[in-house]
Amino acid sequence: MNRDEQSILAEAAHVLRFADPEGETKTPIKPEQLLVPRRHDDRADDLWTVWNVVQENAIKGGIRGVGRDDLGRTRRVKSRAVNGIDQDIRLNKALWLLGERMAALKS
Repeated sequence: MNRDEQSILAEAAHVLRFADPEGETKTPIKPEQLLVPRRHDDRADDLWTVWNVVQENAIKGGIRGVGRDDLGRTRRVKSRAVNGIDQDIRLNKALWLLGERMAALKS
């Protein structure tokens, strides 16, 4: 996958994971942070390795960001793991659909 394709996958996963019901994401965590591998072996650029990295980062949490609160003060945030079975299944189904469609486009 080239960098643009990876960014598209990360942006879609970011919206799926962090968007409110209106589709707006107000988290200081950026989509490109979902592309950062946790292990050295996950540094490949093929579709399914990138997909696995994005999925792991979206579901396991632990991604750090720095944002501002309503009063303009700096605040540090860390994404939480997805613990609810409903949200886990919904997120995984949507991510799987993204991966399948990208694979279809690439072939």
